[in-house]
Amino acid sequence: MARSLLRTSLAGGLLAASVVSLGAAPAAADHDAPCLPGEVPESERLADTHTKDNLAFERMHVERAQELATGRGVKVAVIDSGVVGVEGLAVTGRTAIPGVASGFLSGHGTIVAGLIAGPRGVAPDAEVFDVKVYDADDADTTQGERALTSAGIVAGIDAVIAAQPQQQVDIVNISLAVPTADPKLEAAVARLVALDVVVVAAAGNAEPGSDSDTGFKGTPDSDADVFPADYPGVLAVSASPPGDENPSTYVLPNRDTDVAAPTLGAISANANGQVCEVGEIATSWATAEVSGIMALLRQRFPRATPAQLVARLEATTEGAVARGGEDRTLDNPWSGAGVVQARDALTREVTVGRQGRVETTERETRADAEAPPAPQRIDLFSTPRAILLWSGLVAGALLALVVMLRPLLRRT
Repeated sequence: MARSLLRTSLAGGLLAASVVSLGAAPAAADHDAPCLPGEVPESERLADTHTKDNLAFERMHVERAQELATGRGVKVAVIDSGVVGVEGLAVTGRTAIPGVASGFLSGHGTIVAGLIAGPRGVAPDAEVFDVKVYDADDADTTQGERALTSAGIVAGIDAVIAAQPQQQVDIVNISLAVPTADPKLEAAVARLVALDVVVVAAAGNAEPGSDSDTGFKGTPDSDADVFPADYPGVLAVSASPPGDENPSTYVLPNRDTDVAAPTLGAISANANGQVCEVGEIATSWATAEVSGIMALLRQRFPRATPAQLVARLEATTEGAVARGGEDRTLDNPWSGAGVVQARDALTREVTVGRQGRVETTERETRADAEAPPAPQRIDLFSTPRAILLWSGLVAGALLALVVMLRPLLRRT
């Protein structure tokens, strides 16, 4: 695998010949401070992005959702290249699999964590558990650097499971993928899902304009093999381009895709601390955003099962039609049930069974639903008409009292 190809896949498509961290090729727009996995703590820190808008969050109505939940009390494990403790990001635990470097050779994990729980992330009050499983896409193994492998992801999952009694993780984010099925990885995912955590993984990127063999092949029925996203119990996330742009330019067709999220214009942080703007349509970043929304849902519905939270997310996407459990015939291989809507996911009245089957989306009264506006209080003494009303009531009461006391007065 050529080092130059891997370097290109990290900063651009992030599709290596066998295993990749799923950030995609840059879109055409220029940005003052782009989010780049190649930025590491030792990189020169340039000026932060000046943008105040967050186009990705606007489409998902994230800011309106944050009026109801911010991820407080929720912990997200980030299985990635390591997370630098940049300003405003609460990293409350760390672990690393054997063989990875002690420093940071990639900023991919930091960007992912920032999108989830950074100060301008989806769930700014959530906590992050950092699980480092590789050094960089272009790791130099002759120098002791560890590349991303299926075995590394397995080791990272096992590290989360081992730490669960202490860390109490609610959501596991895996913005990584391999193109080949691995029984050990499938078994590890099954063990993780059994912990009643939400597992979120990237559904796969295309590499625009490249003739290289990425390893991810779509079959004639538009279904690429991408793991661990394709395994049962995993919430597989694709990325959505703006407007009516063709998603196949950026993401792989994958029949296991559950939902999609826009990424262009989202705000995170590079590993050198620079506040950056996402200039890519990429499933790594989309996965992080959806993990953030799941953190909002977990705070909002603390007693719901992971399956119920996922079903609620899927039932409230743009133009969503409830799938009714395992029926996936309404999905498409690029966006699944549709583009996620954070505010609707928190407020829509959705009845979901414990196993995640959507029974109805009709509005109903629930204790954990968004409360209606309080009725306006009326000051009964604020108008002349009210004063006349009270005067009449008092006069009537006095007249009734006189009638009741009249027999007694006669006797005396």
